[in-house]
Amino acid sequence: MGDPDDEAIDIEEKGDDDEEALEPAVPGRKLFSPSIVRMLVIVAGALIMIIISGTVAYIVAQRVGKPAPTEKTSPERVEKADPYNYFDLGEFSVNTSDTDEPHFVKINLQLGYSETTVELQTELGKRRAQLRDITISVIGSKKFDDLNTQDKRNELKKDIMERINSILQDGQIKDIAFTEFVLT
Repeated sequence: MGDPDDEAIDIEEKGDDDEEALEPAVPGRKLFSPSIVRMLVIVAGALIMIIISGTVAYIVAQRVGKPAPTEKTSPERVEKADPYNYFDLGEFSVNTSDTDEPHFVKINLQLGYSETTVELQTELGKRRAQLRDITISVIGSKKFDDLNTQDKRNELKKDIMERINSILQDGQIKDIAFTEFVLT
């Protein structure tokens, strides 16, 4: 151990043994066997298919979400809908159905219809008391929380329109307009 030349010889001898250990034990053996290569090709093919499928799905989803292009028309060519005729049902002052705290609704209501026939106007005039009763019943069945937002007021319009249209014989109401709406 004390002689540095002895250590060099020992290292060289050990190096020869290591070189022999690095040589393949079986001549002609490759780094990857054919089964490993086959498995890597299958995995690579699967990854490519997943990437292609994802890309196609993304493109289709983007196109489905967009509305179809429409033909552009000049402002002169746009047909405007005829305005509705309105029948005034008058002013309503109704208590809500709240039991914990009383609330009050004041509404002025107009019924819109597109028919210009005299029959519907005549029917609305004849049924005025019945139409007012239906409107009071629908409004009175609502609570404060059913009327305190615009969406809920639109729902109220829809409810009133459905009930009124269910009794009309000479036409249908197309719109309801609140010309006054006070909720306290």
